[in-house]
Amino acid sequence: MTSENEIFDVIIIGCGPAGIAAAIDFQKIPNLKCRVLEARNRVGGRVITDTITFGDDTPIDLGAQWLHHYRPENPLREHQHLTKDTYLNYHFVIRSSTTPFFDIDGTKISAKKVAEAEEIFNRLCKTIEETILPIDKSILDVLKDDFHEYEQITDKQIKRLIDLFFGIIEQYEASNLDQLSTKSYIAGDKGLEGCNLAIPNGFGLFIQDIVRKHDLSVELNTIVTRIDVLSNEELVRISTANEQTYLCRYVLVTIPLGCLKKQSIEFHPALPDWKQNAIDRMGVGISDKIFLQFSRIFWDSTWTSIFCTSARFRFILCRPENRMLIVKLTARVALEIEEKNEQETIDEIMNLLRSFFVDREVPEPTRYLFTKWGQDKFSQGSYSNFAVGTDNQTLIDLARECHERIYWAGEHANYDGTIGCVDSAFESGKHQAQRIAERFNK
Repeated sequence: MTSENEIFDVIIIGCGPAGIAAAIDFQKIPNLKCRVLEARNRVGGRVITDTITFGDDTPIDLGAQWLHHYRPENPLREHQHLTKDTYLNYHFVIRSSTTPFFDIDGTKISAKKVAEAEEIFNRLCKTIEETILPIDKSILDVLKDDFHEYEQITDKQIKRLIDLFFGIIEQYEASNLDQLSTKSYIAGDKGLEGCNLAIPNGFGLFIQDIVRKHDLSVELNTIVTRIDVLSNEELVRISTANEQTYLCRYVLVTIPLGCLKKQSIEFHPALPDWKQNAIDRMGVGISDKIFLQFSRIFWDSTWTSIFCTSARFRFILCRPENRMLIVKLTARVALEIEEKNEQETIDEIMNLLRSFFVDREVPEPTRYLFTKWGQDKFSQGSYSNFAVGTDNQTLIDLARECHERIYWAGEHANYDGTIGCVDSAFESGKHQAQRIAERFNK
């Protein structure tokens, strides 16, 4: 039991990127007493690198994989510089000589057909971006109700390709088109160039290294269950599942939006209606991966990915150096497969792969791993997005302090920048740390 005589200046709930960024900045303030409480048995949150399943020489990122928006202003840039082991990916190229396209029956689609579909897709996206609505609607509703071109496509293969391309948006946002806002389309990146940095040896290990280098004061396996604002004492009391109690002057809540939606922490007094409404409205998506390792490579070793018009398994990443294929899942398909028997899903994927390679023997995977972020009780989803009816004001409300002593940060609350990414969370944590520091200065 922590003594209630010990009073912290700030307690940060959650040691993901937002909490880490804030804790680093609090270290710079002389005599400020800060503690980070983390529910998991590790730091990093939704940024985790697995070096056990496939071995130390085959690290895999179960959650975040790229350092997005890599630029001088990126708050993580000071922690990760370009080296011979890192590389940048500036644009997501749909058509590439290293990415073959297959139809649902396993036949390869011609480059001409792909180009034709991509041209229509780009035109539709431009129209979505320029659409002005009196009341927000989902992207799917706009496509079906307002764009005659989409509904009038008669070539079924072209239609499947266009749906595949829209699947790229769904994969990036981690939600289906009928859940995503048209008014806030592409607002999550704030118009920044798509410059992404691949982290050598794994993003999760990189984040762990930041915590280790700064020697942050973190208590693991500490699940916060209740936060009481003690107005008369100008303090906050934090209670945990193992019956520990902490007192502090300010608390910074950085837990994922999915956990806030599930109300995993009880607040007294209750959260204001405007705060709870923002939590309820903002979107949270699911992005899962299935890692399949084989005894040998049976695909072209020059391929970086495989695209398929299957409505279930559209995007397969290739890692020939590790004899591995990574199947990307999102939204409802991901949620369905999280509940399904894993071997049944593998059988379904292998049947699809064998339809691509009818002229060769395709072996069964020797090892595999499924991520299930929707079932992770400390995340309850992957990352946020603009659901129908949300905009930047929603982010402002998510980040706005309440009860004078409760502050908020995370990738879902970065109203001055991007959302949904590791750098978004880091930026949000730094911003809120500055605001709390200003309170101490006053």
